[in-house]
Amino acid sequence: MFAKYSARYLAPVALIALSSVTATAPAAPQPRPGTVVSVRPLGADELIPQAAKGFRIIYRTAGQNGEPQVSGGSVYLPAGTPPAGGRALVSWAHGTSGMTAGCAPNLTGGMADTFNETPQLSTYLARGYAVAATDYIGLGGPGTYEYLASRAAGHAVLDIVRAARRLDPGLAKSFAIAGHSIGGQAALAAARMHPGYAPDLDLRGTLAYAPTSNVEDLIGTLGRPGVPAVPALNGLHARLVMILAGLDHARPDVRVTDFLSPHGKEAIAIARRGRDCVKSLESAVAGKPIGLLFSAPLSDPQLMAALRDYLAVPTTGHRRPLLLLQGAADTVQPIPTTVLLQQQLRHSGADSHLATHASASHFTILNSAAPEAQAFLARVLTVR
Repeated sequence: MFAKYSARYLAPVALIALSSVTATAPAAPQPRPGTVVSVRPLGADELIPQAAKGFRIIYRTAGQNGEPQVSGGSVYLPAGTPPAGGRALVSWAHGTSGMTAGCAPNLTGGMADTFNETPQLSTYLARGYAVAATDYIGLGGPGTYEYLASRAAGHAVLDIVRAARRLDPGLAKSFAIAGHSIGGQAALAAARMHPGYAPDLDLRGTLAYAPTSNVEDLIGTLGRPGVPAVPALNGLHARLVMILAGLDHARPDVRVTDFLSPHGKEAIAIARRGRDCVKSLESAVAGKPIGLLFSAPLSDPQLMAALRDYLAVPTTGHRRPLLLLQGAADTVQPIPTTVLLQQQLRHSGADSHLATHASASHFTILNSAAPEAQAFLARVLTVR
């Protein structure tokens, strides 16, 4: 499936690898986050609807622990003459798509059938906004993807805005962040990190559609031998494996695999090598007890502290408006978790609002919440 994309999209990655091979040259200063490593204009057959022009880029960013990394991404521009102040931009954070290189929606034709993400980007373009869509580290370029690593994803979401502005200096300084599912978590992480990490960027507000949040305690409860299959949590089973795989890479000191059974270790291996992204992993865990993954409970204090640091949504220190959009029929990220997140954000003083839709699922909330999302963007992205 991915062979046809490798030469066209990932060839710039080889340049990065070759450029890093030096004998004993003195260490050079690291390029700044947001620096464009490579860029290629997108052909007409590669553009998403409503995009008049687009670019495929590799850009510099920072990983979960602040280490220099690169990420892939795509930048789309709408048709028409930009307004006097320049085009505002939406930085998009995508949902779950797998753990291996080539699994980024930008490389697989989007997620239109399941997540409605490509149509969602087209609605932003139709409103006159530019769109920058990160792949996250490791999904569209070199590196290892750490699933739900909040800081790594947040850095990538912010740094693609810097990269887009370097590509098109005519973009306005103002931008908004939007993301769905794990992308909602990434969007909220980016919003919280913005003042300290990217004060040069003019963030106006953040949209989080069904954001992954408040799952760490649930993982602590389910992460033990003997837990049966839970049909209502089928959507969490494969994601739990990917979370543990990401945490194991980001925090080798907590020795995640010491808590896993042979089946659990094999599930992580499948997640890491899956060339079909998530299908093999979902098949490997389908119908099986969650407890079959574990040889010991995950309730170890050091591991749980590392898990919270790794993926918890920051609920304090937000300085710009937030809008959470949630379906009451969501079985992947159930509504109580988002209601709790809203309470946590409001308690900390954030300008946060929650809009719920009674019949919307995890996969239809993007369409259902379109009126609220459009009104929010029109309000926060009005050129000042």
